[in-house]
Amino acid sequence: MFDPHAKVIIDSWASLMALMGKFDASDDPAVAVGEAFDEAVAEFASKVRHFDPIRLIEVARLAFLPLVPAGMMPVTAESSAAPLELLALTALVPPQEAADVTASPRAPVAEQEMSHFVSTAREEIDKLLHLAQLRSFAAADATDKLALVSLLVQGGEVWMRNSSYPEMVETTNRALLDGDPEVRAALVAELGFDASDALAVLDACHELQVVSMNHRIDAMRDSVSEAMASTEAGRADEGVMDLARSSLMRMFEPEAHEATVAAEDIVRQTGINRDRVKAVIERFRLDLRGMTPAEAVDAFTAGQNPLRTRPIIIGSDERVMLPHPGLHVFAVRENLEEHLKTSTAWNKYAKHRGDLLESRTRDALGRVLPGAHYRDGFEYYVPANAAEAANADPAKYTKRVEGDHLVIVDDVAIVVEDKAVAFSALSRGGKKTRIRNDLTGIVTKAAEQAGRIRDRIEQDGGLRIEEEGWVGLSHIREIHTIAVSLDDISPVLTATAELVRAGLLSADNIPWTVSLHDLELITELVDRPAEFLLYLRRRRNPNVTLMFSAPDELDLFLHFFEAGLWVEPDPAQVRTAFPFIPAPSPAELRRYRSQQPTILTSRTDALDQWFHTKQEMGPGPASALKPHMTATPTAPLVDELQKRNVTGWLSIGATLLSGSHTVQHKFARYGAELVSSPSPNGQGRSITVPITASADPAEGWLFAWATRPAGESPDAAQQRVTDYVRVKKHQLNLPRGVVFLYDEPTGDLREVFYDGHIGPLDASLTATMRSLRPASDLQRTIHPNAKRPPRSTSNTKFKQNKPKRKR
Repeated sequence: MFDPHAKVIIDSWASLMALMGKFDASDDPAVAVGEAFDEAVAEFASKVRHFDPIRLIEVARLAFLPLVPAGMMPVTAESSAAPLELLALTALVPPQEAADVTASPRAPVAEQEMSHFVSTAREEIDKLLHLAQLRSFAAADATDKLALVSLLVQGGEVWMRNSSYPEMVETTNRALLDGDPEVRAALVAELGFDASDALAVLDACHELQVVSMNHRIDAMRDSVSEAMASTEAGRADEGVMDLARSSLMRMFEPEAHEATVAAEDIVRQTGINRDRVKAVIERFRLDLRGMTPAEAVDAFTAGQNPLRTRPIIIGSDERVMLPHPGLHVFAVRENLEEHLKTSTAWNKYAKHRGDLLESRTRDALGRVLPGAHYRDGFEYYVPANAAEAANADPAKYTKRVEGDHLVIVDDVAIVVEDKAVAFSALSRGGKKTRIRNDLTGIVTKAAEQAGRIRDRIEQDGGLRIEEEGWVGLSHIREIHTIAVSLDDISPVLTATAELVRAGLLSADNIPWTVSLHDLELITELVDRPAEFLLYLRRRRNPNVTLMFSAPDELDLFLHFFEAGLWVEPDPAQVRTAFPFIPAPSPAELRRYRSQQPTILTSRTDALDQWFHTKQEMGPGPASALKPHMTATPTAPLVDELQKRNVTGWLSIGATLLSGSHTVQHKFARYGAELVSSPSPNGQGRSITVPITASADPAEGWLFAWATRPAGESPDAAQQRVTDYVRVKKHQLNLPRGVVFLYDEPTGDLREVFYDGHIGPLDASLTATMRSLRPASDLQRTIHPNAKRPPRSTSNTKFKQNKPKRKR
């Protein structure tokens, strides 16, 4: 299927490579690129200066940004805010001759001259942006492990807008900046307005610009229709025809006052008093005085976009405009936080940031991990020194530390650390020392703190928690760590492999690093908890971001929905982890070696439509379909496990979903096949499958399907199958197992038994070990019934048994 996003990427890379080829023969390509960049900026600025900046920006807005009917969501791969912003900055830099009263006035502009210029300017702007990229590549130190992270940050600032949906960000902004009375009072006292005022003013400015544009469209439509009607009637009126031509020109090349908004109009639109409106405009107005076009373009392409925190453009008549609506929601928080850092309310605000992040993270986790045991904002003890660590007695640990969230679901522990540290403007501008400092505060510390809890669970078998005492967690077999950031820095958070290479993460302690908004959206998209756990397993694999490159977390997640986000492990390492499996086959080795890194293009078109219609429809169902995980044959069984609340339902469910479609079909059929073909000797039947799809022995599972014949009591059947699973696990050295026990008389799934026992077997089971078939027999064993044509599983019965335990 044709992918327009892929085409844009391919075309962009082709242009970039062609441009690179022009500098290959230079004695010093880096110098040559810099000189070419400076020349291109000077040439472009000289052309832009011929036009009125406000009028030119409006023409470019109509040309560069998608125009769709109200209520519809534009889906286009070509539109980008970067070219429009770069053109606007270049046009708005005051000319150096402005102070010279004798300077010649700007020459008159002919009809359609601006439109023609804008139609050709996109190519020049793209060249400028590509030259800036080449200049950044040339300046990067190949020996600096942080170089690529810095380039990712810079590229994100130049090319990406709205990595989170503005509606979500606006909700967060209001909760952050106006949610605490003291912080809000400080803003009003010191700036003359609060965050809600700022958002309302900026929203109104955009809305009034749209109203004005629609009025021009209506006027053009009416006058053109009248002209066409008069022509068809054989009475072409020159006045009517002139009006049609004029309205057409005004639509696409309006006068400055038609493209801007008066402060008084914003006052009427919002109901906010004039002083507050003027205060907002002054705080967010763009001021490029003292800058040259080269300096403005240089700042923009380095990631220091002047429009990022001050997007309001002021015309010569003090009327205002926004270049596009993708800036102002993000500008409000960064601009007001910039002020709060100088305010006495900063400490209060910083604490409020942290508290809000913790509560929102907890709410998001609650959506996908229902019934889990949560500990939030708790204190626990760790060794204070090497002697305490060597003694390994948690009762004698003396160092008390904090944890943000510990979530326990049977054998799974999820450790979450929240980081409300802001990613600074200096970092966004590519300053590497500041990037390291900020990412250390956001990513490294979160990983270390989450890893500290993981280590205590693994080494001590539990935690000594303040006011709770010893909490035994020796039953935990799977631990995942998550670092949640309040700031959206998607290009960095999705590049786990680069964070490891830069020394910001340790290869043996990789959390899932995710922004709050992406976490909230992902937990809303997930249909069942097992999907979320499987995504954690896949996403935390360090090879994932080596094999899949994506600028956005949602692209990775939606690819997981579509294709699993699966990376083939090294078959030799899998064989080392599970010695009972055969040596890798040539096909397995070939499949592993044939893997190629993949650049994921945008996967969010359908998600954008769903989110947009959901916002439009309110609490009711959205008209666009929500993205779902590809249909899986084991989903009914996964849901049944959760419904019955069997021990291990979450980890078992994720493991069932992890298989290929073919494997899942087999798993879904096994129970029905066994009960449909009972053994002639009256004994129960079984199928045993070891799950060995990882190079980590801790991720191994034993799955078994078994039946209870009519002549066997339920208690005897339970004892038989649970003993078997435990002994077989021990034989294969697998840490976890499960048996699905079906009832032959009824065909129902009677019970599901989880086994997480590790260590030596009881004496009563040791003899059973000798009766088992050797591990080598499992290598290629498959029950004959599994070779039958697939049968429908729609008739598989589920019996509603009592839960195994109460919560």
